[in-house]
Amino acid sequence: MLNPKIPLRLVLVIPFVAQVIAAVGLVGYLSFRNGQRAVEDLATQLRTEITARIQERLNNYLEVPHLINQINVDDVTLSKLDLEDIPSLEKHFWQQIQRFETATYIYWGSEAEVFSGAERVPDGTFNLGYWSRGIAKNQFSTYATDEEGNRTKLLSAIPDYDMLPRPWYRSAVRAGRASWGQIYVWEAPYANVALPAVLPLYNDGVLQGVFAVDLSLLDIGKFLQSLKVGKTGETFIMERNGLLVATSTEYKPFINENGEQKRLQASKIDEVLIRSTAKHLLTNFDRLGAIARPKQLSFNLNGERQLVQVTPYQDEYGLDWLIVVVVPEVDFMAQIHKNNRTTIFLCAIAFLLATGSGIITSHWITQPILQLGRASRRIADGQLDREVESYGERALHIDELKVLSDSFQQMANQLSKSFTAMEKMNEQLEQQVEERTAQLAAAEAELLGLFEAMTEVIFVKDRQGRYLKVISGSPELLYYPIDVLLGKTDLDLLPPKQAERFIGYIQEVLDTQKTVNVEYHLTIQEREFWFAANISPIAEDRVVWVARDISDRKQAEDALQEKEQYLRIVLNNIPQQVFWKDTNLVFQGCNKNWAEAAGLESPEAVVGKTDYDLIEDPAVAETFREQDRQLIEQDVPKLHIITPKIRPGENGQTIWLDMSKIPIHDAKGKVIGLLGVLEDITLRKLAEEALHAEQEKSEALLLNILPKVIAQRLKQSQELLAEQFEEVTILFADIVGFTSLSARLQPIELVDLLNQIFSNFDRLADKYNLEKIKTIGDAYMVVGGLPIPHEDHADAIANMALEMQKAIRQTSTELGESFQIRIGINTGAVIAGVIGIKKFIYDLWGDSVNVASRMESSGKPGQIQVTANTYERLKDRYIFQERGEIFVKGKGMMMTYWLRDRK
Repeated sequence: MLNPKIPLRLVLVIPFVAQVIAAVGLVGYLSFRNGQRAVEDLATQLRTEITARIQERLNNYLEVPHLINQINVDDVTLSKLDLEDIPSLEKHFWQQIQRFETATYIYWGSEAEVFSGAERVPDGTFNLGYWSRGIAKNQFSTYATDEEGNRTKLLSAIPDYDMLPRPWYRSAVRAGRASWGQIYVWEAPYANVALPAVLPLYNDGVLQGVFAVDLSLLDIGKFLQSLKVGKTGETFIMERNGLLVATSTEYKPFINENGEQKRLQASKIDEVLIRSTAKHLLTNFDRLGAIARPKQLSFNLNGERQLVQVTPYQDEYGLDWLIVVVVPEVDFMAQIHKNNRTTIFLCAIAFLLATGSGIITSHWITQPILQLGRASRRIADGQLDREVESYGERALHIDELKVLSDSFQQMANQLSKSFTAMEKMNEQLEQQVEERTAQLAAAEAELLGLFEAMTEVIFVKDRQGRYLKVISGSPELLYYPIDVLLGKTDLDLLPPKQAERFIGYIQEVLDTQKTVNVEYHLTIQEREFWFAANISPIAEDRVVWVARDISDRKQAEDALQEKEQYLRIVLNNIPQQVFWKDTNLVFQGCNKNWAEAAGLESPEAVVGKTDYDLIEDPAVAETFREQDRQLIEQDVPKLHIITPKIRPGENGQTIWLDMSKIPIHDAKGKVIGLLGVLEDITLRKLAEEALHAEQEKSEALLLNILPKVIAQRLKQSQELLAEQFEEVTILFADIVGFTSLSARLQPIELVDLLNQIFSNFDRLADKYNLEKIKTIGDAYMVVGGLPIPHEDHADAIANMALEMQKAIRQTSTELGESFQIRIGINTGAVIAGVIGIKKFIYDLWGDSVNVASRMESSGKPGQIQVTANTYERLKDRYIFQERGEIFVKGKGMMMTYWLRDRK
């Protein structure tokens, strides 16, 4: 059956047109599909990016209130914040809320039924809130503040307020740790949605109260409004129960219903897109709590597809919200539809142009190809001297056809020349073979001369160890003359054991076809020679044995080994522990003492090990290695580093070492390792610690007698120490009723009780940085403002006096006894110092001291009497009652006041 002949024109046109049709159809289809996928991908990326930005914002926004609560708890723990000092607490909150711009309200509520806090007002001012059970009909008061955070006027008062049942307080008590309270709407004086962060404070397991910080959720809404979600998309956050937290619209997440602010369900908001999205989520999921990971959904609204992503947001404090982003698909499709129409129009034009150009091009190409076909047949027939015919001017414009025509002509010319060239090449090859043979002979002679000039000994042997060839420029290194060696085997010439070893080397090389390096020694003419040999295969049954004389090197190694033995004896007999490492921090050796301390069997056992092999804790090992790396890099020795060793001594005490590490250098000064020297100084360290402990005991005893500054001066000089202080505040206190109590108690019981009371007073003096002067019987004297002057000495004395009253009342209640304290305070100039040369005491002198004593003696039990000098310094911060003028012995009539409390 004959194959049908198809014209070249159809072969060119039909596939070309078919490809254009397929390409146009495929491009149109892919354009439409890619448009849809692009919309989905873009919408997905947009929703994911918006969700990520919201999550990042929430993370930053929500971590601040818990940080504030922790700071306040730490301040209480470190005694920087006194929860009973309400003015100080209010000023602390007032300053703090100005530092943290996201906080709306910072406050504290205690189990003692007291509330105090500071709030941020939208107009940029700050108010203070206060409530206490039993004060002013239990009303919650809000005050304006001045520029220093002090209360000014009363802004509002909520009567019959009760803090303890409030949800934020109860939720903190239930959680027992840092957590979030319930979201609520703050009604007065402006509506806001607040999220409280709460942290309970415990003292020895007993709840003291709760710190809390309110965040405004309207701020989150403002952030959501700043996000651009497509053209008309929206985003919102809601709780698992469907209540709105914040939205990207201007609608607030709460409504006013009958004068009461109530939170909104997301499915009931006036904004259509958010309401429809929330309803769709409620329809798709039986309960919103079932959404455990991000979901991407879609639904139709008014005939248009809406693309939705809902993502859970949770944190370690119990927050559990849903972030929802919804974008209408129409926001993206308009441009894509326009692009699809343009693509189809352009594809149709391309199809028409391609079909027409294919028909014209096929006709243009086929004519010259036919003429080239006729020319190729003539060349195949051997007509190499014929020129290729021209195929028309039009075809000359096609570069490939012109190249093909030229190639045909060149091929014919080259074939003609090839026959002549081949004959000449044969003659040249014969001449080159002769020249190459002569070169090889010369090279062989040159190589033989080179071998003879070498100092090495070279043998060529077979598998049995037979000497086939011997070359040596040093005859004294041959154990027999060359003519004796040739044709003999090692078994014929050498002792049996040595000959068998040599033959074993040869067989190993031939079996593995790999070079073997060996060292051996021979006795030649009653002299011992050492050789290093390289044995390499040169054929299947032959090897070349190249031996080099290393006798001098061996002698040097023996001498070096002898010196190393002497050095080892020295190292093993010194009391120090010595080791050395290379630059890779691998141990290269140590002495006997170091090996025993490291628990090794011998010094040789350390070679090749690292700190990781000798120290159980990898972190400690890495610390040592890092120190060694720095020493090698810096090339600076570290000498006499005193450090405790991890392993305890025989008696359980820590072992102390004096350690030095020194870089090791080669002859060129390059660091090649480090040397470590350790010495046990435990006995010296124990002696130093014992001496230091005795010094500390002496110092503590001296500081119990004298102020630290005075004690330091006395240690430097035994001269009179007295100085003038222009203004200090002196307090005298006397326990009223103690004399009658002493008649009913045993002396030891009386002293114990007095010690308990005065110890409490001493702790108060330390708390307020005051200096106790002395006690006389049941009287107590303390002063503020010396020996180191400070401006708040009057405040410190007043605070201590008020707390001394509380301490006495508590002690009296616990003992069931009735006694009180009488306190007198004065402010003025004194002379203070130490006089005499035995039994030092730091004391005060001056008229101000006498007046303070008179204030105590002329006062009343349970009262604090102060002079006018003290009153003038404290009247703005403390509550006083005027007593009037009284007669004071030695001073006459003086105006005095009763100190009642802090403002």
